[in-house]
Amino acid sequence: MNDTLDNVIDELVDGGSNFAASLGINRVAGQLYVLLFFSEKPLSLDEIMEKLGISKGYVSTNIRALERWQAVRKVWVKGTRKDFYEANTDTISIVVNQLEYGLRQRFDELEKVIKRAKDKLKNAEGTTPEENESQKNTLDEKINSIEKMHSKMIKIVDKMNLLMIFK
Repeated sequence: MNDTLDNVIDELVDGGSNFAASLGINRVAGQLYVLLFFSEKPLSLDEIMEKLGISKGYVSTNIRALERWQAVRKVWVKGTRKDFYEANTDTISIVVNQLEYGLRQRFDELEKVIKRAKDKLKNAEGTTPEENESQKNTLDEKINSIEKMHSKMIKIVDKMNLLMIFK
């Protein structure tokens, strides 16, 4: 590859790192994905390390994250025992998988908060018996509305996942 094409790849890798950072993703993960996406062949950890000028440990850690996201996959290259990687070029499914994963984590946390609040509400007391019952009923109604929203959002995430299966 000549210098002009190398410069184009460098520019894309830099842009990928900035884009990843804007999404709250590690910059190096963005660089690795873009480098592999535009690579003509699978790359080893050593080649990635050399091209990006970062440590092998940092490359390895971020490659594992990208594998979990199904953004890259390990491939076999004849005649070598090294691990080689290539990008999953189905960027839509990667984004949808990450959105689903992130939403599920947040909804799981919300479910825990709702459960803790309901448990505490059972034993909570107001200053007077009337106030106690009124406050408990109000809180219970609001917690139930959050629980219904949570349930609806989980169904939406499930449907989003189904749509990707049949795309």
